[in-house]
Amino acid sequence: MRKQLICIDPGASGAFCYYDQDEIVRAENMPQTMPEIADRLRELSVQHPDIRCVMEKVGFHVAGNNASASAKFARHCGNLEAILYVLGIPTEQVTPQKWMKRLGSLPREKTARKNKIKEIVATRFPHIRATLKNSDALGILITEIDK
Repeated sequence: MRKQLICIDPGASGAFCYYDQDEIVRAENMPQTMPEIADRLRELSVQHPDIRCVMEKVGFHVAGNNASASAKFARHCGNLEAILYVLGIPTEQVTPQKWMKRLGSLPREKTARKNKIKEIVATRFPHIRATLKNSDALGILITEIDK
């Protein structure tokens, strides 16, 4: 049975991952522009008509962060949500805390935590070059597979 799932880490330096036609997990860095993102998601929705999406629930202002950067990131997340909606891809959002908890014990410090997620992803998907850009999307996929 073909797996109809795409997982998205919506950051500009994020990624999305999905199963290809041969049911092999693939990961792609986030395209640079909204038209490129829309085109790629459209292609995936055509290849997988019943695809659903799990996207990390981020895109809001965090105290101490630059307000202008927060607003830009929130627009980017909103644009992604709109593209998914227009394409008819049902989307569920999951908080970073929730999906990371499902991976088990992770370091509290951000750099160490990101590297641990990358290590988990590399072990689970040895055919993919795990990077800091694609590890969160792949981590979300692991938590969805293991539900």
